[in-house]
Amino acid sequence: MKRLIGWIRKNPMVDIMFTARGNELPCMLTEPLWGIPYNLYVPFASMYMVALGVGPLQIGITQTVFLLSQVVFAILSGVLTDKLGRRLCTLIFDCLSWSVPALLWTFAQGYEWFLVAAVFNGAWRVTENSWYLLFIEDSPEDRLVRLFSVTHIAGLIAGFFAPLAYGFVQRFGLVPTMRVLYGITFIMMTAKFVILYFCCKETKIGRKKRQECRNISIFQHLWNSRHVFKQMLSNKKILMAMGLIACFMTMRNTLETFWPLVITERLNIAEENLSIFATVRNLVTLASYFIIVPYVSEVKFKHPMLLGLLLLAAEHIVTMLLPPGAYALVMVGAVLEAVAISILSPLTTALQTMALPADERARMQGFFFTICLFVTSPFGFIAGALSEWNRILPLGLNLIFLAGCGVFTLLMHKETKKEKEWIGAEC
Repeated sequence: MKRLIGWIRKNPMVDIMFTARGNELPCMLTEPLWGIPYNLYVPFASMYMVALGVGPLQIGITQTVFLLSQVVFAILSGVLTDKLGRRLCTLIFDCLSWSVPALLWTFAQGYEWFLVAAVFNGAWRVTENSWYLLFIEDSPEDRLVRLFSVTHIAGLIAGFFAPLAYGFVQRFGLVPTMRVLYGITFIMMTAKFVILYFCCKETKIGRKKRQECRNISIFQHLWNSRHVFKQMLSNKKILMAMGLIACFMTMRNTLETFWPLVITERLNIAEENLSIFATVRNLVTLASYFIIVPYVSEVKFKHPMLLGLLLLAAEHIVTMLLPPGAYALVMVGAVLEAVAISILSPLTTALQTMALPADERARMQGFFFTICLFVTSPFGFIAGALSEWNRILPLGLNLIFLAGCGVFTLLMHKETKKEKEWIGAEC
């Protein structure tokens, strides 16, 4: 038994759970309180909207409003994070961006409810900034990929609850089940936000920035951030990372929103089977995090990035070519997607974090996502319009963004290589 425990402990993903320190531990342990309800409702979210009379084009418009909301909150995220501190900012905007929309989704009666919820939900861009800094700001950079992977693992635990949603949808119907799930989402997520606030401490840089911003208004701090913005635009590595994240974000949003419509309406797979695919994805992703991801490095990122992109492109092409009722091949595609996302998701997040200097990471991260979202926001509408013509066209659009991810990966690798050669020459 001791040998078995010792062997398990040697796995880098397991080891990092035992060596977690500071804010790392509460951030990881509370993540299932967000991940469980999210993974229960998300496979049925688009179908819930359709069941309440929302059409594909309106879903696309809602996605565009959601992205535009994210643009506004992303602009403010850096200064809010510095002004309020990572800890308090996370509490306030987690409640606004998840607790409030969960209530709106629970009692939704039509299209307008989803539009209002999308505006509030866009505020999660603030907590994406503040929460990530609360989580990793006091941690060394060589732990980033594994730390981000562990948070995904914590969320994936929720995948084992997905069959419950399948059973409830089958027995009680889609709309009543979703209303209950969104109510549970409100309770669990709100509990997570409060627990995290009391179990974490403000980071060192967070305390410093909060002190600096004490007598400065939020908008004055935003105006004073002009030099930070100019610094970003003059840094080639940051620009490459920005292009990579923009393409990846658009691809993920399109995939999550329109894949269920392709599967159910074009391939004639029953709605209740969506949770089964979600469960398989989560199981494969979980296994991949322990078997593949520990050996993925943010330093040597080119080959794992390209591998993940090729796997995801293969899944898209397979899905586009499938005949109706090809359940087994849809499952194969779900497996390919799971392996690809398990590699790409933590690696892109780590690359984005490492591209930004630590002392101005909050403001730069806010501007970073603002630019990404400004560029990508129209594509929710475009994907919705494409879906009206043909359900598989959004997947074709995604192939373009996957190619873009590949190009920016190669450019970023080239820029990183130049930096290392320059540092070597200086030494």
